[in-house]
Amino acid sequence: MLAFIEEKHKFFEENLPGQYPGYKALLNIGLPLVLVNKLVSEKKEKMFSTYNISSSEFDVLMTLLCHNEPMSPTNLYESMIFSSGGMTKLLKKLEEKKMIRRIPSEKDKRSLLVALSKKGKALVTDAFGDVVMINKDVLSKLDEKEQTALETLLKKLLTGLS
Repeated sequence: MLAFIEEKHKFFEENLPGQYPGYKALLNIGLPLVLVNKLVSEKKEKMFSTYNISSSEFDVLMTLLCHNEPMSPTNLYESMIFSSGGMTKLLKKLEEKKMIRRIPSEKDKRSLLVALSKKGKALVTDAFGDVVMINKDVLSKLDEKEQTALETLLKKLLTGLS
């Protein structure tokens, strides 16, 4: 991956010298962030496939687990930054896999809430253990001091972007 970044540096230096003054920060910081995210996401997708779920399905199940009570599809997609159409498809798949169940709302009998099934809860808790292990493996490349510094810097970036 470092060779990939070096190739991009070489391209800019040879073909676009001076045209993009901020490109070095993009290549030295932005591109590695994107690549780390891509590599970690690929590891998680491979792991999720062993559970026969996608990362989006995992996110729905995890949101339901953390919320700890049934949610409306609207509250679910708003909390996950999903489109309502995309959420409908995900919920249908998860219902077919018996990972969630739909229950009538006590407030509005016309609407159905989404609840985590026992099977879904068991799966998401097992899969979460594997997510923790993947992240632990990724972060093991940094010592404790580096991990703390990275955490501080990422929080600062997120605060500045929010």
